[in-house]
Amino acid sequence: MNYAIILAGGSGSRFWPLSRYYEPKQFLNICSARPMLEETIGRILHLVKRDNIYIATNKIYQEKTKSCLKGLSIPGRNILFEPEARNTLAPIGLLSKMIYEKNKEAVILVFPCDHSIKNRVKFQKALNRAIAVARRGYIVSLGVVPDRPQTGYGYIKVRRKNNGFYLIDRFIEKPDIVRAKKFIKDKHYYWNAGVFIFKAHVMLEEIRRLAPYDRRLITKINDKKSLNKLWPKFTSISIDYAIMEKSNKMALVPADFGWLDLGSWQAIEQLAEKDACGNIFRGRCVDLGSKNTIAFSDNRLLATLGLDNIIIVNTRDAILVCSNERTQDVKRLVEILKQKKLKKLL
Repeated sequence: MNYAIILAGGSGSRFWPLSRYYEPKQFLNICSARPMLEETIGRILHLVKRDNIYIATNKIYQEKTKSCLKGLSIPGRNILFEPEARNTLAPIGLLSKMIYEKNKEAVILVFPCDHSIKNRVKFQKALNRAIAVARRGYIVSLGVVPDRPQTGYGYIKVRRKNNGFYLIDRFIEKPDIVRAKKFIKDKHYYWNAGVFIFKAHVMLEEIRRLAPYDRRLITKINDKKSLNKLWPKFTSISIDYAIMEKSNKMALVPADFGWLDLGSWQAIEQLAEKDACGNIFRGRCVDLGSKNTIAFSDNRLLATLGLDNIIIVNTRDAILVCSNERTQDVKRLVEILKQKKLKKLL
């Protein structure tokens, strides 16, 4: 039987100033009429029953999560409210254990909740292929053929093809532009879509082998009291670094379903409808003579004049103005705000 783990604990700092610490992007309808978390659940219901959908998020988002899930019939017991952020190894490991105790033959599909999928039919077909490979004992990643030199994505290099899937050679995190241009010319490289599929017992065994300290913590958590006590002791590390990059059980299933990682404001350019000059305007905006510009205003009138390749985001208490090529660096601006102790703007 299929189960899903949806990761919804991130702060979404690259979408600042719209996304904030207490109102991150997964609860916002940035690119559709529904919040990203709700969109993620909706696209997997043909493969996973509602009772088998698990969600990991920070406890500070408890009320927002419950509000977002209202009417979706996701059991409250399936929501892991993390006492503090510890990256992705801890929540995936703990929820894998919970699912394994429920079904020893469970196949788990892990999804971030900040992706856009244009073709759901192709998406579900790719997942079905990945599930079949996972049942053979592999940890499967969906790989997307890169169509541009994207420096904000992770890449996967594959070795050889094996009955419809590839064995993975290695993972490459966010290369510079020179390497990214080389990757799109080499058929051995794919974008890492951040979607993983595996049997519960396979993942738990790999965690035991590659992250034994954290595996011991996982086995000791069985109620809210032990969760609160032991959670801060987990290694704060992603599942990618801790397991995927070290495991010899990794496989890749190629996929083509119109995937887009909504990791920064630049992603809006790939989704939203543009005017004749390549501009995207949202909210109260007036423009004269701009091109290739994204402007968002949720309150005051935003007037732009003669801009080119610029992003402007106007909110109630902060304005972001940046070059389209620097959107990945918005996270660094947020770090500067933290250093300056400007908590009200975070």
